Amino acid sequence: MTRCAPSIGLPSAPGKRNNVPMLVFRLSPRPVAILSLLLLFPAAGGAQAPAAPAATAPAPVAPATGPLAALLAEIDANWVIRDQPGKMDVDLALLQKAEKLAPNDYEVLWRMARHYYWLADDPSITGEEKARLGKLTWEWSDRAAQVNPARVEGWFYGSAGVGMYSIGISIIKALLDGMESKYLDRLKKAQAADPSYYGYGADVSWGRYYYEVPWPKYDWEKSQLALLKALRGSPTNLRARVYLAELYLKEDLPADARKQLDKVLGAKIGAYDPPEERRAQGMARAVLAQIK
Repeated sequence: MTRCAPSIGLPSAPGKRNNVPMLVFRLSPRPVAILSLLLLFPAAGGAQAPAAPAATAPAPVAPATGPLAALLAEIDANWVIRDQPGKMDVDLALLQKAEKLAPNDYEVLWRMARHYYWLADDPSITGEEKARLGKLTWEWSDRAAQVNPARVEGWFYGSAGVGMYSIGISIIKALLDGMESKYLDRLKKAQAADPSYYGYGADVSWGRYYYEVPWPKYDWEKSQLALLKALRGSPTNLRARVYLAELYLKEDLPADARKQLDKVLGAKIGAYDPPEERRAQGMARAVLAQIK
């Protein structure tokens, strides 16, 4: 009988089939690399992502005033059109001006991390450039988290930066270099601070984590559950649907993948973040080309 992916809603319970997926690697590791992974990272158990630590009480934050407030407003206005030519250069210039004005201000630091994350996430860049920009994302995020560990942005972009860096150097090398604990620690703290941030982005990140890691940590059911959870919280999250489609393709479910891609490509831009929505649609077209 042909397996079918569940429709968006309450996901079906994990099946009883042996969870031994196709081996899909960014690099082709030798057996010794697989043995090293087995020794270093035991397979995760259970059907849910690891529990996040309890969030600390938010520290009182005085709103920015005067020239800094005006700069932050200009940065945020530019951000919503960041995929237009030259706008990321404008964003960086404004951020650098704000950083000189307030060198250790949380609102500046996390926006700087956000800037580098968007650049690192560009599907067209090389792995080397992705790693470089991911490291910058990670560094600025850690500075933000040190200033205000109760806020979500520092932890969220920190995990994203570690993730981009890891993809850039290859997942196998990242695992062997100990990047997994750095990624998961920041992701758990982000989810504890605000699980709904970035369209339930922490759940999307969990879904992608279980997709990206190689066997025996790869887990299509955990990936699916996390992505479906994100979509229940944020039904318009196009990236979650693209990632779900890629997961279904990896599991040889092309019809289910196409359904998700059709929803992405049929979505009207402007539901939450036009540049992000347009990027997700571009990703969807690339995945659809694999099916065709």
